[in-house]
Amino acid sequence: MSELYARLSILSTYDERVAAAATATPGRIETELVQPTTDGSKIIVSGVVLILLTALWTYLRFWSLRKARRAFLMEDWLNVGAVVLFYALVATDFIMVLLGGMGHHDSELQDWHLVRLLKAIFARQFLYAASLGLVKISVILMFMRTFLVGRFMFAAKATIAFTVAWMLQVTLINLLICQPISTNWNLQTAGATCGNQRAAFASVSAVDIVNQVVILMLPLPMVWRLGLEIRYRIVTACIFTVGILTVVFGAINLYMLLQIDFSDVSYTAAQTTLYGASETGVAIIVSNCPLLRPVFDRLLPKCRSESATWREKSTDMVLSRKRKSTKSSGFTQMKGESQEDLELGNMGAHRARRNTHITAGKRPMSIDDDDDCSVHRIVVTSETIVSRDKGEL
Repeated sequence: MSELYARLSILSTYDERVAAAATATPGRIETELVQPTTDGSKIIVSGVVLILLTALWTYLRFWSLRKARRAFLMEDWLNVGAVVLFYALVATDFIMVLLGGMGHHDSELQDWHLVRLLKAIFARQFLYAASLGLVKISVILMFMRTFLVGRFMFAAKATIAFTVAWMLQVTLINLLICQPISTNWNLQTAGATCGNQRAAFASVSAVDIVNQVVILMLPLPMVWRLGLEIRYRIVTACIFTVGILTVVFGAINLYMLLQIDFSDVSYTAAQTTLYGASETGVAIIVSNCPLLRPVFDRLLPKCRSESATWREKSTDMVLSRKRKSTKSSGFTQMKGESQEDLELGNMGAHRARRNTHITAGKRPMSIDDDDDCSVHRIVVTSETIVSRDKGEL
């Protein structure tokens, strides 16, 4: 690879393009833009789809926060940063395909194509670590704000440290695996040395899988103790299932990394590029899902008629008490019996009977209610009958 092409930027100037075209190798692609192959088209199409989906889920996150009247917290800012970096990552993938020839064999590309491709791959590693790492930390902070339990807080902080260590691992490997750094895109640099790139990047992917499994399992013991309604249990199970996809994409990415031939990286790295972007995009979508309860309430409304019977469950309680008193020295504490005595203070010789019905639970919605049908209501209906015994003052 010539020194001229090694100094070309990813987006070259007009003079550099003219000089490169003058010395182009015959029989190879000579156009500035490279026609995408099937693998290259998959990268572009999946990138566009992931941009649309992450934009939609991010919007729904903001909408849900506004409906819940919750302040914008640190985890929300980290998620926004992750989305911005993810868009930069997808843009880098487009550059790799359209300007670097990703999906073609090295033998089909000009030297300047390969320089652009290798520079884009070098930059992409930082974007991948930063975007996915911020998503992970954002999710853990959200868990820490939700579950204020001592053991859980300790485990969550340890997982954040684990995530930061993984981000540093990616960064250091990318910076140190080849020396000098320009060797990453110019293999003819004098005195260049490179370590075992396949083993190094495979270790990054393996640690990433372990990290994601830990984060995925972290809140499960707490979630299933909450006694959620069946609809929220279904939503939680779906979120967990989608979260497993990030681990699956990470595992596929690890397998594809082990198949890369670094002497033909433009062709053999196409699949790992595809699954790496998918892993990050799905992680962003999953990180937004736990905050979308207002959306789920709209999509999964609780259908109950006004005459429906309120059943006794963990979240719905029906309690009826009848209280009767014939004394006059003051109030007594309510007991757990169906019939309870209540002293009515200075009512003298008056005899009182009080029937009180207390219903705590979720009242069927009326036209005066707001959209949130999950608000717990307490309805108390009381009737007191006072009578004077014959012959008493």
